[in-house]
Amino acid sequence: MHTRWRWVLFGLGAGVAAGGPIAMAGGPWYGYVFGGLWSLMGGTVAWRSFTMGTKLTGEGITSNSLDRRITVRWCDVHAIEPARRRNLIFFHTIAPVVRTHGGKETLTELSLLSVKKDFVPERTGKQVAELQRALKAHRGKCPTCGAQPKALPAAQGIVGRLRSRLRSLMGRNSDQPIAR
Repeated sequence: MHTRWRWVLFGLGAGVAAGGPIAMAGGPWYGYVFGGLWSLMGGTVAWRSFTMGTKLTGEGITSNSLDRRITVRWCDVHAIEPARRRNLIFFHTIAPVVRTHGGKETLTELSLLSVKKDFVPERTGKQVAELQRALKAHRGKCPTCGAQPKALPAAQGIVGRLRSRLRSLMGRNSDQPIAR
C-alpha cells in the first residue's frame, strides 16, 4: 500500500535540495551554511519518501513514514480498526490502527483528512479491510496465535490398538438394549 503523497513529497524534497546550491552560489558564509542545510534536509525528505508505505509480509506489518519505521509481528496483533486522531491543530485524520497486546500503533502514512466526525473514508476502509484479511489469513496458518495443529495419535502396539477398538465398540453399544 503506497501513499498518494509519496510523489508530492519527493518533488518538494528535490526542490528544496536543488535550492541549496542556489543559496550557496557566491554568497557569504551563512549562505553556505543554510544552503548546505537545505540540500541535506531536501535530500533526506526526497530519499525517505521513496520508502514510504505499508508492506504486508509473512512476519507482520512494516510501516515506513518520513520520520520512523514500525514493524509489528502478526502474532502480536490483537485487532485492526480505523481510528480518529488529531493532526496538526485543527484537522482530524482517520488512519488504520493496529492494536497490539501492549498498546497501539497508528499507520500515519495511510491517514486521510476527514471533515465528518464519524465517517471512515472509502480508501481507509479498503486499507483496513485488506489488513484484516491478511491478519485472518495469518491466523489460519499460524500454530502460535491461530489454528492449532491436530494432535497426532500416539503410536500403539497391537495390544493397545485392540483395547482402543474394544472400548470404542463397547462404548457405543452400552446404551442400547440387548433384547430386541
